[in-house]
Amino acid sequence: MTRENSVLRRDARRWRVRTAVAAAAILSVAGAWFGLMARPAGAPQGPVWPQPPDPARVRFLTSIGTPHDIGADGSWFARAAGVLVGRKRQPSLLRPRGLATDAGGRLLVADPDQRMVHVLDVSGRKYSYLEPAPFLSPVAIAVGSDQSIYVSDSGRRRIFRYRPDGRLRSTLGVINGEPVFARPTGLAVMPSGDLLVVDTVACRIVEMSPDGVIRRTFGRRGAEPGEFNYPTDVTVARDGRIFVVDSMNARVQILDADGGPLGEFGRRGNGTGDFDKPKGVALDSDGHVYVAEAMHDVVQIFDTDGRLLLVLGRSGSAPGEFSLPSAVHIDASNRIFVADSLNGRVQVFQYLDR
Repeated sequence: MTRENSVLRRDARRWRVRTAVAAAAILSVAGAWFGLMARPAGAPQGPVWPQPPDPARVRFLTSIGTPHDIGADGSWFARAAGVLVGRKRQPSLLRPRGLATDAGGRLLVADPDQRMVHVLDVSGRKYSYLEPAPFLSPVAIAVGSDQSIYVSDSGRRRIFRYRPDGRLRSTLGVINGEPVFARPTGLAVMPSGDLLVVDTVACRIVEMSPDGVIRRTFGRRGAEPGEFNYPTDVTVARDGRIFVVDSMNARVQILDADGGPLGEFGRRGNGTGDFDKPKGVALDSDGHVYVAEAMHDVVQIFDTDGRLLLVLGRSGSAPGEFSLPSAVHIDASNRIFVADSLNGRVQVFQYLDR
């Protein structure tokens, strides 16, 4: 055997090992979620939408309000809880607001009432939180392609960037000691790796590099295309289109990758498909647009032309019911996470993409 062939075989073996390890990691995360959501034989399945006899497109999976809901023991945390700005930390969700998941399947939850970000590791059945936690009002989270964790703090008017292991790396949005944001809220990561920040009070979107260099801003206060009235959230499609919840204009705006207006949908009202206080937005793998409507206690699902496809939930505290849903996040497996704020939990659903 030549030396070249020997090297090629060795490299092939290494590639197979790496592939097997990566596949095992993916299956482990998926298995952990399915294990969490498994039901005893014969037990009734959770609610589905739409109702039979129509084919189900969304199924309720589970809700998470405490570490025990993922099989973690939060008692040690309760015993060790300290006092943070006069408020005792608790191992349960108090008012979940911002949501994100990372490549390891961890669920990150911004909890402004507790001034903290919960980290729920489903595969490891572990609970932790980001620390140091210099937060005043953490309201949104995004995870970069390098697994950096970005947290917007509307009270401190800054973006905090954490390493994947939870260590604070840097503070973004400060120039010469002064914050550049009036009130940062929603976050999204562009395909380029740049970060989009919704500056709600300034009625604009800020694009910055992962290190905090401001690339550009777009938008101003108004009701014309490309203008905003207290926007609250943003998400980015695979093709780079930007979806912005223009809350006080009761609409979702669709922008191109440069911030130019492409279209919009939504109208103010109390009917099905209408908006009153839209808060969060997310996209599934088929490009459907999910909008958390806080005042109506529903998540409404649209196509990109603004046609209503499905309404998820209603007011209440049972599975699949909401009280002030404030955010929606969809992971790579089409699991739908909804911050059910006043019920103190995150509800998890599955989009049945068939």
